[in-house]
Amino acid sequence: MLKIKNLQVSYGAIKAVKGIDIEVKQGTIVSILGANGAGKTSTLHAISGLIPKSQGTIEFEGKDITNLPAEKIVPLGIVQCPEGRRIFPQLTVEENLKIGCYSRKDKNFNEDFERIYSLFPRLRERKKQMAGTLSGGEQQMLAIGRGLMARPKVFIMDEPSLGLAPIIVKEIFKTIQQIRKEGVTVLLVEQNAFQTIKISDYVYVLETGKISVEGPAEVVKNDENVKKSYLGG
Repeated sequence: MLKIKNLQVSYGAIKAVKGIDIEVKQGTIVSILGANGAGKTSTLHAISGLIPKSQGTIEFEGKDITNLPAEKIVPLGIVQCPEGRRIFPQLTVEENLKIGCYSRKDKNFNEDFERIYSLFPRLRERKKQMAGTLSGGEQQMLAIGRGLMARPKVFIMDEPSLGLAPIIVKEIFKTIQQIRKEGVTVLLVEQNAFQTIKISDYVYVLETGKISVEGPAEVVKNDENVKKSYLGG
């Protein structure tokens, strides 16, 4: 569904991503693990058309999207839920969700609202509340919900569990599994390696801009370097 070949991203003289290959098959959860500065977010931003690529190609459903800008990529079905939530604090929950529909040509969103409110009942309770007054966990739910309102084919999630309480983290990971069950393919970047590997089909490990380990989640889980570096030995 999504194929990245020899992707390279540079910031001036600094090479953040150094020629990586990634494939995301339809209906799967594919995860990218790595420490801070490994190149994870740069990879996601390159896929989404938010930053230029130095080299490499990106294909989506057989179509070359390497040089498309973000506003052309989102309508194709690639939607990103960014690190840090980036909700609109001065708008209500419902208004934030409506923004997720911006690129859609149809205007019948009632079914989508119900889907999001079923996934996150707390958002239904707070739909008229200003988003900036929500808790961190609720804001993350809102960011995920806003992305799903665009009806993505591939949903890119960047650190959805960052800074959240353990009980909310469990809820977020259950939601990711539910999203996949509903037919959405997920590309996930996370530092919570244990929970991520548990729900993933395939895992890539990035180290200083290069893929050091890759494979089915069960195989990566038993890799000695992964155990030592990400799973506490």
